[in-house]
Amino acid sequence: MKKLITFAACAMLAAISHGATVGWTMATGSTSYAGYAYDIFVIGQSGVESVATITALLDAGTSVDSYAFGTGAIGSNGNVTVLPAASGKSLDAGTYTSFMVVFDTATPSAGDSQYVVISGGANQTKTIAATTANTSFVAGNVSSTLSNADNWKSYGAVPEPTSGLLMLLGMAGLALRRRRA
Repeated sequence: MKKLITFAACAMLAAISHGATVGWTMATGSTSYAGYAYDIFVIGQSGVESVATITALLDAGTSVDSYAFGTGAIGSNGNVTVLPAASGKSLDAGTYTSFMVVFDTATPSAGDSQYVVISGGANQTKTIAATTANTSFVAGNVSSTLSNADNWKSYGAVPEPTSGLLMLLGMAGLALRRRRA
């Protein structure tokens, strides 16, 4: 009987300490962004230390899929809505900050795509209590961020032509120097 009571107590404790299910939403303000790929990241999860961690990888042309808390495509209505029950993601009690990266294509690839970071929104930081059943990170209406061309950055920045020219001249100089020796 003691074993049965101990087992029941452990099962109840496991059920109570289970983390809150997490969802996320974002409104782009336009259906022209429908089909664009997005990733959502949570600082402190999957090796993400900061927004700069991810942007440095993107600028270098490195895939960030393994760091993402969730991924998907913007819906035909221009919005993203992933309900907590459907996300399959959960977080333990604590305070978490999320941010989203939106790509300008359905299948981003280095050198051919651009990205924009959506961060700093009040509802992108959530405090999850031990009793929280579910919560959603909300980026809100990000139309002003997406419509500003200055916010879009190259995924896998391509070196400018003058950098390539300088490198070529440097290699030619080294080749000439070696011939004379």
